[in-house]
Amino acid sequence: MIGISKVLDVKPFSIYLAFDNGEIRWVPLEERLRNWSTTPQSKFMELLDPDFFASVKFNPELETIEWANGIDFCPDQLYEWSLENKS
Repeated sequence: MIGISKVLDVKPFSIYLAFDNGEIRWVPLEERLRNWSTTPQSKFMELLDPDFFASVKFNPELETIEWANGIDFCPDQLYEWSLENKS
């Protein structure tokens, strides 16, 4: 199992993450968030607000990221969705 060691940067709907295997990768989430926000009741819709999205926090206990509305993602899933750092 892979974990996240640090949030490096947050852009609108993408997050640059340091993983505990030493890799730095970015995770684009906009398309997934839009697909999951098909109803007004969806908590994912909140993440489409750029200011709320930018409020993401690193949870060192779980080694993942989370938002105040309770949404978090499995670090393995974030790694699977991630792309190599392009900077």
